[in-house]
Amino acid sequence: MTPYRFIGDQDTALGFRFAGVPGDIVANREDALRAFQVALSERGLIILVLTEQVAAWLEPEVTAHKLKAGQPYIATVEDVWGNRAKTRSMEQLIYEAVGVKILEQK
Repeated sequence: MTPYRFIGDQDTALGFRFAGVPGDIVANREDALRAFQVALSERGLIILVLTEQVAAWLEPEVTAHKLKAGQPYIATVEDVWGNRAKTRSMEQLIYEAVGVKILEQK
């Protein structure tokens, strides 16, 4: 079992599979919700990667899970069609995934 899992569209999933990350291909909210629930029940899963579209479909569920501050940590990535929202820095992505703010030391 791998500590990583991906949920998203077919094209983006292919790229993750080439990198050795297994996942689920979903086309709508219902499929995404089922895959999300299965992923959350997996033992040993540390990072769950969602495309922006999947994260939008599952916004209430993702927010509720993040508020629990438990594993798996959830990271949101662009799909193969690019960014669907405003651009976020790496620091913002880390904060969203694990709740840790990275500050510059001057």
